[in-house]
Amino acid sequence: MEQKEVSPLRYYILNTSFHGFRFIAEEDRHWTERVFWIICCTISWVATGMLIHSAWNDFQNNSISFVVETSYLEWDTNFPSIAICETDNQKNIAEVTDKVFGDPHDYNMDEIVKEQVYFRGVSFYTLQLCGPEEKSASDDCFLKNFSYFSDKVRSNCSQILKTCKWNNKEFDCCTYFHHIDTEMGRCYGINSMQSREKSRPFFKMVSNKNTGPGTLHLEIYGYANLYILGEQEVPSMTTLASEVLQILPHIQYHRYFGIKEIENQPDVKYVGIEQRKCRFIQESDLDVYRYYSHSACCVQCRKNAQIQKCGCAHYLMPNTRPDQQCNITGLDCLSINYNDLAVLKPSWANRPGLYCDCLPSCTEIELSIVRDFKKGIAEEYAIVKLSLEHLPTERFKRNVVRGKLDLVVSMGGATALFLGASILSFVEIIYYFPVRLLTDISRKRGKDRKKTKSEVESNNDYLPRID
Repeated sequence: MEQKEVSPLRYYILNTSFHGFRFIAEEDRHWTERVFWIICCTISWVATGMLIHSAWNDFQNNSISFVVETSYLEWDTNFPSIAICETDNQKNIAEVTDKVFGDPHDYNMDEIVKEQVYFRGVSFYTLQLCGPEEKSASDDCFLKNFSYFSDKVRSNCSQILKTCKWNNKEFDCCTYFHHIDTEMGRCYGINSMQSREKSRPFFKMVSNKNTGPGTLHLEIYGYANLYILGEQEVPSMTTLASEVLQILPHIQYHRYFGIKEIENQPDVKYVGIEQRKCRFIQESDLDVYRYYSHSACCVQCRKNAQIQKCGCAHYLMPNTRPDQQCNITGLDCLSINYNDLAVLKPSWANRPGLYCDCLPSCTEIELSIVRDFKKGIAEEYAIVKLSLEHLPTERFKRNVVRGKLDLVVSMGGATALFLGASILSFVEIIYYFPVRLLTDISRKRGKDRKKTKSEVESNNDYLPRID
């Protein structure tokens, strides 16, 4: 008796390991049974899809938990990075301008040099006296290569820092304060990741139950801004005012602050950047700095915006090629667009400003100012004391609550519960259609060729022989 040929789709439904499908395709089933199983299978597949979608959504948006840890207090607390950026030096400016322009000279050039060396986002004097629209510009005006004066005027480390002490133990300042290139010029920083190299010594400043809260004592010459930052952060024009101390001679400062650090579970680095909504320092796509941080990303954002809008970047911008540095025309463009380039704004704001889509660093610290003291002193320099108010009693911890394994388990559980299937059930789809279907076609063609050959040989037996 000849076997009835079954279509590939029906053959698959009859033999698949997905539960319920074969009851739909079996010939001896009543139509009511078929309808019943169609409804059951449909509900099961819809429920499976909803659970898988929910698991995927949780994996994408709620894979990380951010909690406060208070159960363990034996950790070490690293002192924040301290950066010092000179903001004025009239003595050096006068000496350099006398050498370059002669003595006497147009003393408006001193203001131009100061503006160029200690750039704060605008070039008012430079454009007023030497701008591209100024027909009576002085012959002494520099129209490009503005970084020349920055190299000549700015003080080196030994001219800025007189004495450094950690917990009343003195150490050599310039051995551990290394230069950092910023968008405001050269600064000097200690405990900064951005200036750390193997050839440069690193001064470990740690506070714990054995050492107590640490204090950094600095004696600083001249006028400067002192930045208190996380070790991966950098000074910038948009650094919060609470993180900056304006240093003047004859003043003693004492700032007390608190720190909350962030610890990351080891598995956090295997979670996607968009899911954890932060970047580790090694996950950098910046060219201005080696390591990633939110402030470094904002500097990169500003550099890109300057190049896009004005065709050049400011000459103090870190890691900027000479052909990318602005000349006098570029400085004019930067000044005209100051509000759009130098002021940050959120994505939803309608006011002028620069929106930078920068994620925070995964290891950033939360710094809070507890109290400040300031008094006058007779010395020709400033004294700055920075003290940890107390050892932290809590810190933040980032944990993985839904990893890739959890996603696989959730999806597999939903599939097994509603469909009674495994991953091999989905492999069957590939087997029954592309693989088995092609194999059956190949076998059928082989049988047809054998049959044709056999018929030809049979016909040849009946042909008359010609001797």
